[in-house]
Amino acid sequence: MKIQGVVSSILFANEESGYHVLRLDNNLHAVGIAPAVTVGAEYELVGEFQNNAKHGKQFAFKEIKLLPPDNEAKLLAFLGGGLITGVGPATARKIIKHFGMQTMEILRNNPAELAQVKGISPARAKSIGENYLAVHEMQSVMMWLQRFEISLNLSLKIYQQYGKDTVATIAKNPYVLIETIDGVGFITADEMAKKLGVAYNGTFRVRAGVVHILKVSAETDGDTYVTLPDLLKKCCRLLRINMEALTPTFNQIVEELCLDRVVVPVDMDGVQGLQLVRFFNAEKAIAQKLLSLMHENKQPTDVDDLIEHYQTLQGITFHETQKAAIRQAVTGGVTVITGGPGTGKTTVIKAILYINQANDYSTLMLAPTGRAAKRVEEATGQSAMTIHRCLEKFSHEPRDSYITQDMVIVDEVSMCDCLLMSSLLRKILDGTKVVFIGDSDQLPSVGAGNVLADIIESGVVPVIRLTQVYRTGEKATIAINAHRINNGEMPCLDNQSSDFFYINAETPEQIKTEILGLCSSRLPQYLGSDSSKVQVLAPLRQGVAGVNNLNKNLQAMINPPREDKTELIYGETIFRVGDRVMHTVNNYKQEWIKHHEEGKGVFNGDIGKIIEINKMTGEITVQLEDERVTVYPRSELSALTLSYAITVHKSQGCEFDAVVIPVATAAYMIMTRNLLYTAVTRAKRLVVLIGKQENIQRMVNNTYTKTRNSCLNKYLQYFKDMPY
Repeated sequence: MKIQGVVSSILFANEESGYHVLRLDNNLHAVGIAPAVTVGAEYELVGEFQNNAKHGKQFAFKEIKLLPPDNEAKLLAFLGGGLITGVGPATARKIIKHFGMQTMEILRNNPAELAQVKGISPARAKSIGENYLAVHEMQSVMMWLQRFEISLNLSLKIYQQYGKDTVATIAKNPYVLIETIDGVGFITADEMAKKLGVAYNGTFRVRAGVVHILKVSAETDGDTYVTLPDLLKKCCRLLRINMEALTPTFNQIVEELCLDRVVVPVDMDGVQGLQLVRFFNAEKAIAQKLLSLMHENKQPTDVDDLIEHYQTLQGITFHETQKAAIRQAVTGGVTVITGGPGTGKTTVIKAILYINQANDYSTLMLAPTGRAAKRVEEATGQSAMTIHRCLEKFSHEPRDSYITQDMVIVDEVSMCDCLLMSSLLRKILDGTKVVFIGDSDQLPSVGAGNVLADIIESGVVPVIRLTQVYRTGEKATIAINAHRINNGEMPCLDNQSSDFFYINAETPEQIKTEILGLCSSRLPQYLGSDSSKVQVLAPLRQGVAGVNNLNKNLQAMINPPREDKTELIYGETIFRVGDRVMHTVNNYKQEWIKHHEEGKGVFNGDIGKIIEINKMTGEITVQLEDERVTVYPRSELSALTLSYAITVHKSQGCEFDAVVIPVATAAYMIMTRNLLYTAVTRAKRLVVLIGKQENIQRMVNNTYTKTRNSCLNKYLQYFKDMPY
């Protein structure tokens, strides 16, 4: 619906997001995103009424349009409202007294005449005219953008990027927005192009389609390259153009993209493909740096004696494979140590740290996530930090600053995508020892690339596999069952242990009911802790037993609404003070504070708790698990999701006291052994599987894994014989 009103006051305005809370002349509050608002000016607003629990009736607007002043009072409000730099109420009165209702015409077409007004010099008249035109230009552009039904917030981002050239730029090639504006993807740009009459099979559209597919393949499938035959097929589907008609333009675009260095051609065993240049640079840099690191490093002394001494100190006896892992790590340049739960990876790390200390070698311990860093720090007694945090520290240093420690140990390396790994390796000096610790049977990284698997499969880097399970006793069933699953055997579901339980549930509805009871009361009581120690890991997002539905139900039970708990509706999600939430994208610019420390960077998978919600501004404050506090403006809330239940993929690198895993019937490609193994190995104290045994058996039997298209293995092979 449409309403009109004069703005009597601006109760709140966020300059960054454009979010406004306005009081209109009828005392109605209006809330929404607007580029600029003037007190006293009249506007037409499009939206709907809503009832706010705290502030009462409000009009939430999606569109706002300045109405031309139709009398001198409104003209005075517009001109003297502070929107035009250099014109206050007193100056506005003098201008209107001189020009009357012709004022707007003078401002638009002949601002030099403003110098006729006493007190306004020619220079000031010129400045006022320029400032008015800037405001008028922005409002005109914003109105033009509204025809594409994109948000005012997005429109504001576009205008801030292109200014007066916005209309000309978009009219020529709307697909350029994909590259320059966060929040504009191919679908949005394509809809704009249709309304603008951009050629359906033109080069702009085909080029954007090719780049879009390469990006989506990286984001959703983890591929760092796409073969040309697959790329052409996917383009045909995306652009809805038949292959015969598309092929000539496609070939032309491929050639142009290569010449423009947007992509790099790759030859994978005779099959041609395209790789976005950033992935080419990353994978090539990883290969070259690893090979360089393998060629020169300091050698410690008395390694075997120190291993024996450590065994005596700890009262343990290493398996020969563990000894080999320790020797290789402390003497080699680059080492991979891989193994499942309970195979002694942590014990090996502690021995490595002991030998380093004995040789006066310094060690930097890193992990991809805050949870993983905290876990390895607690297990070893060695301080650890996230890779992102380490790199963020260098953002304040000169470009030629590097990690100074003698050894870098990276735990949970299976989570590292190629972009993160290349960024880390660029900060490591030749001569530094690097040790990668991980489980090669886990799910691959969420981001693009197949770093750990490619390094192992290349055969270029020394790899030590730990296979012997050392955990024994009543609470060893998690590790034992994880290895059974990984070996294709059914886990033991007899409920005879105190750390691994199975509950039969025939339907998704029954699974959901069991989960609600477990998470809200039974498991917290069993563990002697609160519900935050219990994590649901679901294979699916959708469905009764999927992440989305479980989050709504778990929120209602664990953190129900109360008068003293502020809440905010964002899309289909209700955020409430006290909610557990997860950050879902990498944001290197997001600011945080921790006690007296300040920094930037909040990353995909960071988990926290909502500690404050500002209803007026739409801002949510979250305290992350490592005690950093960060604020999300309303425009950034899409990066937050409830995390009472999360997908198994999102749980990588995390460890939880108790893990609840719903096993409902789902697609073959989802319900895999790999996924079940990853979910089970996220638990520290307790696992509960809920579902039908036949579905668990199907997952154990299903060895399907989607092959990732990546080039690191090839680049390691290619560069290994080159001199360093």
